[in-house]
Amino acid sequence: MYTLRTLFQTHLVKPQGIIYAGAHVGENVGAFLDAGFESVLCIEPNPEDFSQLERHASARVRCVHAAVSDREGTSAYYMVPGVPTLNSLLKPDDEYWVKLVGKEMADAHAPTRVEVRTLRLDTAVERHGGGVPYNALYLNIQGGELLALKGAPRTLEGLDTVFTEVNFERRYEGCALFEEVDAFLREQGFRLMYLEKFPHSGGQHGEALYRRVSDLPTPGLVPLSELENR
Repeated sequence: MYTLRTLFQTHLVKPQGIIYAGAHVGENVGAFLDAGFESVLCIEPNPEDFSQLERHASARVRCVHAAVSDREGTSAYYMVPGVPTLNSLLKPDDEYWVKLVGKEMADAHAPTRVEVRTLRLDTAVERHGGGVPYNALYLNIQGGELLALKGAPRTLEGLDTVFTEVNFERRYEGCALFEEVDAFLREQGFRLMYLEKFPHSGGQHGEALYRRVSDLPTPGLVPLSELENR
């Protein structure tokens, strides 16, 4: 299995500061620090997860209790019982989940709706970033990727790397598909360097890494199988 450090090294990412949106309980904080990032800005809306995430807080790790979106305020947030990694600002698409896991399982994990605070990424960085130069963004927010990116025009200007989960099926209502996220990032001056569809999801979602075109690129897409052996 590849590591984040290997992935960043392969694509010549120079670690400075990274924004970790959808940080959950901070599973990747150690990996980011190991990869050489000097600062990590973690953003997570789920109150239960955030209480665990805060344990990672330090001089190098800042934690913000909010969801990232394209506007400030509050929003519905859908919490999936027993599967917190599926929580999202977007409502799970009933037809998709019934088709994927069956009606009985979908009913057993019907989401609970709560209200959470939302911040634009620009605001989160300005208020809570500590003046750190953030050059990388890691997005794991279950279908809300395009909303987050649209709320980050100033932040994007300073980024040379975006690593994001992407969807090839509309798993959530209003979920942006890979093609939409890809088109937006290309318009912002980024180039797709790595794309992987997760086998365990039947290729319905995956992850992608983008580098700014003006930065030193590496040639072509690198499949996961090649990274595993490095």
